Amino acid sequence: MRTPVARALAFEPRTITLGAARSLVALAELSVLVFTSDADLFPAVPNGPTGPRCDGLRTLSLWCVSSSPVALTIFRVVTIAVLALVISGYRPRWTCIPHWYVTFSLAVAIHVPNGGENVARILTLLLIPLCLGDDRIWHWRRPATPLPAWWIGTSYTAHLVIRLQVVIVYGQAVWLKLVEPEWRDGSAMHFVLQDAYFGAAPELVPFLDSGVLTPAITWGTILLESAIVVCVFGNSAVRRGGLALAVVLHGGIILALGLASFGLVMISLVAAASSGRSEHSGELDRAQVTMQWAEEERDGGPTTRETE
Repeated sequence: MRTPVARALAFEPRTITLGAARSLVALAELSVLVFTSDADLFPAVPNGPTGPRCDGLRTLSLWCVSSSPVALTIFRVVTIAVLALVISGYRPRWTCIPHWYVTFSLAVAIHVPNGGENVARILTLLLIPLCLGDDRIWHWRRPATPLPAWWIGTSYTAHLVIRLQVVIVYGQAVWLKLVEPEWRDGSAMHFVLQDAYFGAAPELVPFLDSGVLTPAITWGTILLESAIVVCVFGNSAVRRGGLALAVVLHGGIILALGLASFGLVMISLVAAASSGRSEHSGELDRAQVTMQWAEEERDGGPTTRETE
């Protein structure tokens, strides 16, 4: 069994799964901007500010540079452009910081952020150490050069913190459900499905809100969230199993309740936690990549290696 130090030294963060996580969280934020007007993003509230919230540290938000309608349109276009670039997978090293900034700017400026916006701004911040050492042109490709030694430890630490975030988010969700009698007796999903704002479509309620399915969905939600917490402690294969469970859980929530942006953010969080591999994972042999890189340098230029 390898020691934690050996696992850290063999860590390779630049995986396609990491790229998918970045694209999904950007897609979630993009969907909010494309389908939500300024009036709904920044609604007038009693005794509250008009336009974006810009008190305290929120003044650092892009949306707080100016509150004029023209400025808000410009900020929307700039944010959409950054998110589209991230979704494409182009130059993770160059786009990771702008990605965090536009995500942070939106999350702190809107009046009623949901859990998805808060998770997204933390996740994109934690992705920065994983991406600054990523020299790939597209994050959909496998790396063709070895990761510099000084980025390995930084990337591994950030990866562990992302996994800790999954434990905190899903562990807290399980605990808060178990302390409520409606979740313990299996009736909670009845009230969720009937909710006037977040409830299921009227066509789905008779099918989902039944004597058999309601307790099954209620306890199934708790079991899936618990399983995701357990999986995040495992190796890369086990964590990918947790990602599959997250797709099932949040895919079902998206279909039943329509919480698309929230679901995509949560899937991207688990995807980021399930990314990363070691040289013995069967996906990438660090020694082989290093040898290939050295041979290309000796021959005077890249063959399969991406050029800057």
